[in-house]
Amino acid sequence: MSDKDKNIFDLEGDALDEALMAAIEQTDEEEREARELKAKENQERAEQARITAIEQEQKKAKIEELRKNLPNEGRRYFLMAEESECDEQKNEASVTGIVYGTCKKDDSVFLYRNDGKALGSKVISVEKYNGQVYEPADEVSQGKARITISIDFKKSGLTADNAVPKFAVVTSVRPPVKGADGKTAIENPSLSGLMFRYPEYKTDKEYLNHLTTNIVNGQFLIPAMNNGGQEQDGGKKKIQLIMFTKKEEPDKRLMPLFTDIQALYLWRKVFEGEQKPSIVVMNFVEVAKFIQKEGLDLAINPAGPISVGLPAKAATQLASLAQKMAASGKVKKENITDGSKVTVGQPHPGPETDAVRQVLVDYCKGNRDIKKAGLLFMIRNNKMSYLVIVDVPKGKEQPVYSGLLAAMKPHLKSIKNVDFSLYAEAPFAKDYFAKIPADYQA
Repeated sequence: MSDKDKNIFDLEGDALDEALMAAIEQTDEEEREARELKAKENQERAEQARITAIEQEQKKAKIEELRKNLPNEGRRYFLMAEESECDEQKNEASVTGIVYGTCKKDDSVFLYRNDGKALGSKVISVEKYNGQVYEPADEVSQGKARITISIDFKKSGLTADNAVPKFAVVTSVRPPVKGADGKTAIENPSLSGLMFRYPEYKTDKEYLNHLTTNIVNGQFLIPAMNNGGQEQDGGKKKIQLIMFTKKEEPDKRLMPLFTDIQALYLWRKVFEGEQKPSIVVMNFVEVAKFIQKEGLDLAINPAGPISVGLPAKAATQLASLAQKMAASGKVKKENITDGSKVTVGQPHPGPETDAVRQVLVDYCKGNRDIKKAGLLFMIRNNKMSYLVIVDVPKGKEQPVYSGLLAAMKPHLKSIKNVDFSLYAEAPFAKDYFAKIPADYQA
């Protein structure tokens, strides 16, 4: 057995001392090298942490700079109107509800009315509810408040009675617009604002009517997976929509719909996987085909902030409603005979309107060809006019239009123009006069 193979405890005297010293020195060297390695690793980690911190600060600074250039600093918030008071003299409307997000004085906002129309506005003042009274504040977050917004009643054609109906939504989210990349961002501002109050109002029939109307008219984001790159006939890739199940009903499939990209990103489970999903955009009429075919439940914003779920039966009924609306051509903005986009509604009450309406009724009484007629207002290209809808045989309308215009002219003051349309050629007329009685009925 060589000295190398001897156990240290078999040695004696000086040989043992030398062996012990060598072992100690070797151990010290190994510990020193380990300490140096650890110190180097710690230094590298510290340097990487420093670099990461700098990068994060730079990123944060860039985001903050971008945020400063966004309307309202990029803040998103919603308030569903529970009460409102309008002052036509001051061109103001005070809206009471719960603010979700942070609303500040002087913010640019939009008022989404129950008829689907959006009105640009500004926050004049903010009042926070302290449990007993409303107190002036610079901002309010996640709480009950009363905010006062500007409304140009004359220009908009609105009145104190109809400007801010219950369940209208005030929000910083603007209507969907086309970006620099040519794509239109998916937003459902009115629906999102209504959904925040779903837990409290889900048994209110009027509220549910507005909610379902917004769902049926909505466009949604749906996550999907490319099916292994396989292609169908025609070279189009197969897209498989991502479904999920309830824990208590593992055999039941639910179809998720997302109102906007922020709500979609809350569903982190999908985005934290190895394969990132594609995003499909569908309107509810397209979604309806899947619902009816597969008998799917619906989950709108399943990851929050507030989720609305519909069982298959209710979802199928809603799908049927969507398809009927699509088939009937019912839309939120109507087209008059020249195809221009317009806003129509009841004319502003007052002496001028009363006089013009009386002229219409008197003229119709003297013309046997007129079966029905009604006075409305119309805004087209930001210009307001009266709109007269007349039920008269095709071919006999021109003399009626000329006669009515001549009779009305002396009474036209604040509104100078009058437009005319046949009842049969105004697609909204039937629905309108079903709710608002015609001024003249033979």
